[in-house]
Amino acid sequence: MTTLKILLLTTDPSSGKGGIATSVANCAAILKNKNIPFEVIASHSPSASKAKNTFIFLKALLKVALSNPQRNIYYLHVGPKGSLIRKTILSLVIKSEDGKTYTHYHSRAFLDYLHNKGFWKLTLATLSKCSYKNLALNNYWKNIYETHLKQQFSVLPNPLGASSATTTTERQSNPKEKIMAICAARLVEDKNIQELILLTELNKNIILTIIGGGNYEDTLHQLANKSTAQDRITFTGWLSNQETKSRLSEADIFILPSKYDSFGMVYIEALSEGVPVIAPSIPAVIDTLHGLKGVAHASSATEINNAIDSVINTPASEIKESVKEKYGEEIYLETLLEITKQP
Repeated sequence: MTTLKILLLTTDPSSGKGGIATSVANCAAILKNKNIPFEVIASHSPSASKAKNTFIFLKALLKVALSNPQRNIYYLHVGPKGSLIRKTILSLVIKSEDGKTYTHYHSRAFLDYLHNKGFWKLTLATLSKCSYKNLALNNYWKNIYETHLKQQFSVLPNPLGASSATTTTERQSNPKEKIMAICAARLVEDKNIQELILLTELNKNIILTIIGGGNYEDTLHQLANKSTAQDRITFTGWLSNQETKSRLSEADIFILPSKYDSFGMVYIEALSEGVPVIAPSIPAVIDTLHGLKGVAHASSATEINNAIDSVINTPASEIKESVKEKYGEEIYLETLLEITKQP
């Protein structure tokens, strides 16, 4: 096991907003539990102003510049646009000091960057060349990155967090009775949450909880207020990671028919609580959920309604065991330590 300190360079994981924050928070919890030295260095916070984020980044840059590359492993978590620029700058600084960066790519937007020649593809190419090792979330992304960037990638999926419950309680739901449905996401148009409002109108047994916030939130509120299912739809806004896990554990089914996703962290978080999921048939998510129990794929309100019966009675214990085998703490840590093992 490595004795070097792992520096996690990332968006602020305490924000609880988005898949990167959740995966980094889970990674930090695993490292802490296994007594592996690490430090989270935030390069950005989704809750901060532009001025404050400039200060946060400069502070991270200074900390990296003053760190000892012989005693640290630099583990970068990269999202689109500003995140990509910040991590590229950090990677160049680390490389100039003979440090080793392990760069994890997290955004669906990277597919667009790679298919369009220009600044963003050049930045991605620069970052991948500067990195000591490049990490993809699954084999789908590994194949894309290696094809377009001509660099070798290793696969390291996002890790599961600890379940909110120490024991597994099997659900008593029956598809003919009330169904407590839940989704958690950044509320933007392409997450396709409007289909869940239509679903709740279509199926009068569904009680829907929507967790999250974003620039499409007001539109979704308007759609819900005009809906015949208005009294069965609740918006909570953003919740902490622990609060979200608690809400997931109380649900009968998790549904998010997103039009895009880089991995699908929220689906495996729901499965880790023993909750079945309905996810879209998009390549990255299909790869992530392949072989797991309690999973169905559908996107439209009608398709989702037809899919509910196929998964809602999957035993919670089987769902939890299935996802733990693929994304649990032990397999994640074993893979991470193998990738970061020093010669």
